[in-house]
Amino acid sequence: MKNSYRFFQNRECEYFPCHSVKDDTDFNCLFCFCPLYWKEQCLGNPVYIKDARGQKIKDCTNCTIVHRPDMYDRIVKKLMETDQTFSIDIRSIWDTIWERVARMASWEQMDQQTYREHKAEATSGMVSILEKDKTLYSIKVLLQPFEKECIQAGFFMFGETNIRCNILEKICREQIVCGYLYCFHAPDIPMGEKTSLLMQYYIELFQIACMDVTREYVQEYLEKKHSTDNAFCSPSFGPGYYGMNIDAVKPLLDLMNSQKAGVSWKQDNMQPSMSIAGIYLVSVENLQTICKDCESCLGMESGCSYCYGRKQEMDKKKRG
Repeated sequence: MKNSYRFFQNRECEYFPCHSVKDDTDFNCLFCFCPLYWKEQCLGNPVYIKDARGQKIKDCTNCTIVHRPDMYDRIVKKLMETDQTFSIDIRSIWDTIWERVARMASWEQMDQQTYREHKAEATSGMVSILEKDKTLYSIKVLLQPFEKECIQAGFFMFGETNIRCNILEKICREQIVCGYLYCFHAPDIPMGEKTSLLMQYYIELFQIACMDVTREYVQEYLEKKHSTDNAFCSPSFGPGYYGMNIDAVKPLLDLMNSQKAGVSWKQDNMQPSMSIAGIYLVSVENLQTICKDCESCLGMESGCSYCYGRKQEMDKKKRG
């Protein structure tokens, strides 16, 4: 091949070719050091080894992905990705999840006998299900950062996509540092014909609790990430709460590589059914108090008094 911006070969290099290959005719030296080395999810299939200090490092000896001319476009596309995925082992937040389940199920209002029966079936049943498929213990979260310029008065602007969020009219945009799109799904637990109605009830509560606790976990994670900026992370803004209409679900997913978190849009619904998508804002001012009264707002006329008043005012302006 001829040398160009997509291909370069240096046969005078003492290491050429730096990998053992059958044919070095099209061996591309353009990416001498793999630009994807530091990405946790690269395009290759690396082997991990431990060095003399016991640290885990990538061994790319047998990977020639970046030296193939046909991979140029995929490598550049991968380098342009700014999103991040990480996994949360729900065993690390187990107690908090069950505290949430207990509140939703109102265990404290049950008599002692009923309480013991419900708690025993719920906890032992969930452990039995999760131990059969330990991959269910892991929740993969996708985060995609965006600049503060995407935040306008009353809506988010992502290129040609505008997503209405009424609470943004109440926030001082000068306080915003940046934001993050996110999505994930709760453990996708199958329910068989033999699953009792009570267990079905607690599986659903457990999934909802997982989503709630995970959202709080991610909020704390982002706050720690920006702690050197003395910044705060807001509660998550999302379809159906904090002044955002539920119709925003699909546009949010379209903006993300949601499949990385195992989330997709099929038949007018998120799949798996217990999935969630939304936005976090990082700011120099704590937005928690400003957001509190909008927590359960649907972003519609019936959402809250603020949205209702705003709708009335807009209708009045339209009538002239």
